[in-house]
Amino acid sequence: MTATPAHTTTPAANARPMSVAIVIERYDPDGGGAERSTAQIAHELISRGHHVVILAGVASDRGFDGPDVRRFMGSHRKFDAMSLRGFSRWAMRQLEEGRYDVSLSVTTAVPASVVQPRSGTVRETIDRNIALRRSAFSRWLKRTLVAVTPKQRRLLAQERATLTDPRVRRIVSVSRYVSDQLRRHYRVDPSKISLIPNAAVMPVTDDAQRRTWRDEVRQGYGIAETDTVYLFAALNMKLKGARPLLDAFAAIREQGVPATLLMVGSIGYAEQLQAARLGVRDSVKIVGQTSQMAALYCAADVTVLPTFYDPSSKVVIESLMMGTPAISTAFNGASDFIVAGGLVRGRVIPDPHDVEALAAAMRELSDPAERARCAAASAGLAEELSMKRHVDRLEAVLRAAAEK
Repeated sequence: MTATPAHTTTPAANARPMSVAIVIERYDPDGGGAERSTAQIAHELISRGHHVVILAGVASDRGFDGPDVRRFMGSHRKFDAMSLRGFSRWAMRQLEEGRYDVSLSVTTAVPASVVQPRSGTVRETIDRNIALRRSAFSRWLKRTLVAVTPKQRRLLAQERATLTDPRVRRIVSVSRYVSDQLRRHYRVDPSKISLIPNAAVMPVTDDAQRRTWRDEVRQGYGIAETDTVYLFAALNMKLKGARPLLDAFAAIREQGVPATLLMVGSIGYAEQLQAARLGVRDSVKIVGQTSQMAALYCAADVTVLPTFYDPSSKVVIESLMMGTPAISTAFNGASDFIVAGGLVRGRVIPDPHDVEALAAAMRELSDPAERARCAAASAGLAEELSMKRHVDRLEAVLRAAAEK
């Protein structure tokens, strides 16, 4: 599918400021990728003189810098079918009464002037959650449960309503993968889609700072300088491929590759038990959740995310921006940047279940010379994938929608 490219010209400095409402189901700047990206977009728009209001179904109770945050329900509440419907109605009423110049919905639960489904489509998310199950029976069971679960039915109904709503003037996808989902599941007209690649905010570093971070992290975890360090970071361990990763890591260790695996995020007992069963527990370092990802990318030799689904992973984008090669799958929109236009910045695995292919990719990138070639191919990505560049393009789409 060919999506319409977004206008890439930065708006004039004297362009009229806009009042922008951003709709999101959950809002926490320290949360997952979609929430962090939304906060970064809001702050970048504010820095350009726009007034931004976040309309959140759920938001943490702490105070926020920058945008005005309005919430539908308290942080302790969880979405069910009824609250999802209530949130959608509440958000649409807020949009109507707020008299905003333009609105941006980063969820398919609520229509807005511009819809940017940062988590991809609900339909694809469900399909990929089913696909990660190995047995035919478990896939059938998951499919059956989805079909009868009120919350899932409500999510799908609201998504279809949003993507076919005439009030939606533009749909922005964060990857070719998401553009394909929109066409395949909902037959969205390609001319209505603007492809604006996902982005991230990473610090500018020099060689000295990178070496300092590398040494601090490796010494802190007792990692030998001769080890190849693989970095995995996720909140949803199962969906992001922790199990096949541990199997592949054990395989390359058995093949004689000196290696350490840094696991960042919500690492549970199941992952630790699997590592112990495979005999690699001592080589797996549990980091947990952290705000020091830049230092970890510098400490790592390769970032590995064998995900079963990701519309466009910030982990992969951040890694490439920092010059660290990445391995991911064909079901990650960010893989467009791993292998692109003859440039190779890592490896892309067609099937997340294919442990042998994953182990082969990890083994290939244990070669310092191959990693150096991948790192050299990443030159310039820090600017191309910056949040400033992303908002340049998004701001142009928002302004065009406001003028219609």
